[in-house]
Amino acid sequence: MVHEARGLDIHPQTVNRFRSSGDLRSVSLLEDVIYPDEITHVEAGVRWFKYLYNDNSEDEVIRRFHEIVRKRFRGNLKEPFNHEARAKAGFTRNWYEPLSKE
Repeated sequence: MVHEARGLDIHPQTVNRFRSSGDLRSVSLLEDVIYPDEITHVEAGVRWFKYLYNDNSEDEVIRRFHEIVRKRFRGNLKEPFNHEARAKAGFTRNWYEPLSKE
């Protein structure tokens, strides 16, 4: 989920680069195909993670996610975050903001 969500985070900058270079076909593909698809990928990750730990409260599920990310991911998560896209995927701030700090 960490890497898929990062794709959502960099989406606005990527679109702006293509738009500023005049590549409107790529902008259209990014906005109409890739971006919605990435949201579904993050959403699926959240859904599966919750399924794996469904015997626990939401807070416990998120705590477990933090534990795994801190163990397996090097460093803190990097801002900026695309909060709107992440929220559409069910990946709310309490899942990732604590991981952007020491």
